Amino acid sequence: MKPDPNKHNPDPIYLRRLLKKAGMTQGQAAKALGVTTRSMRCWLASPDAVTSREAPYIAQFALEALAAAPRG
Repeated sequence: MKPDPNKHNPDPIYLRRLLKKAGMTQGQAAKALGVTTRSMRCWLASPDAVTSREAPYIAQFALEALAAAPRG
């Protein structure tokens, strides 16, 4: 898996699917990425929400890596 910022997809629905595939809660993912749970909540919020923020590509890539990792 190689980073490619041209594949940036900060869509909260996509990010939520990655979390589900990784089998992680928002809190667990935030801890794994080294960000606050508030940041994670903002990235996963509906784009219409006041607290919504676009997730940076590096966060998306990290979630993709967690989703692709074998669970044990």
